[in-house]
Amino acid sequence: MKKNSQISITDLLQLEAISTGPEFFRRQRVSGLLSGKHRSSLKGRGLDFSEVRKYILGDDIRNIDWKVTARTRVTHTKVFSEEKERPQLTILDLSRNTLFGSKYALKCHIVLKVAAIHGFRALKIGDRFGAILLDDLNIQIVKPSRSRQHFQAILDHAVTTCNEATSRAQDAQPQVTMEEALSRLLGIAHHDYIINIVTDASLLSEQSIEFIGMLAQSNSVMITHIIDPFDILLPEEKIPFSDTNYQIDWKIDNDSQEEYKQVYLNQLSDLEDKLAALNVPFLKLRTDKDLKHQLKEILDENYQR
Repeated sequence: MKKNSQISITDLLQLEAISTGPEFFRRQRVSGLLSGKHRSSLKGRGLDFSEVRKYILGDDIRNIDWKVTARTRVTHTKVFSEEKERPQLTILDLSRNTLFGSKYALKCHIVLKVAAIHGFRALKIGDRFGAILLDDLNIQIVKPSRSRQHFQAILDHAVTTCNEATSRAQDAQPQVTMEEALSRLLGIAHHDYIINIVTDASLLSEQSIEFIGMLAQSNSVMITHIIDPFDILLPEEKIPFSDTNYQIDWKIDNDSQEEYKQVYLNQLSDLEDKLAALNVPFLKLRTDKDLKHQLKEILDENYQR
């Protein structure tokens, strides 16, 4: 399969078929990707039965579980968990950090596809969906909405932004960064948002990780990391690199190949440890494998735990 530097809105709309299914994290109250209905942490007169516990003065007597009370000779009450709509925001990193792909797809194309799946799933379960589009020139914030027309406008704009970024010459320095996008997100997502950050996470700065930790204190945050085969292992040959203005040839030998691999793997391991300490799920997707198959493998592996 030949890699294409352009992506179309049709490519994204076709992903609606795979956006249905069970919750992504079965054990967690809220899922980031492919999430189901969200139960709030509040307990009250809700839709779903949660548990039975000992009666506490002030509990609604209508919720007393008389069978358990009779069996234990201690008054017990039923507790219900309420379903709660939660707005979703996805950061789409379309900066130069994702304008690369060595084989079948560019990283930015996987970014767009993952964001599309988030959006389709949010609309199906009645959540509002919004996005933050980050490229080297701008940060564009689109507020969450339940409108399908609104969602498709996000996809249209994201496709245009991605295709323009892959075809233009890159300036020496980006005008905006992920740190700025996360900082602005902190001013929006005060609590109870589902936040999905889709990027090449190996390039996240310490400041970005600090912002992610702050967001995770009162929101559900998940990172989707896009990996290309060249991130891990460069071929042992002369490789041309170009930014459309200049080109260099990099000669790779065994030693530099192994050193390159270890630096990347160590960096990734360190990142995973930091995110685990923040209780932020870390999903890895590759540019050289079918997205649908990768998601199925992740779901199957998660459900077997």
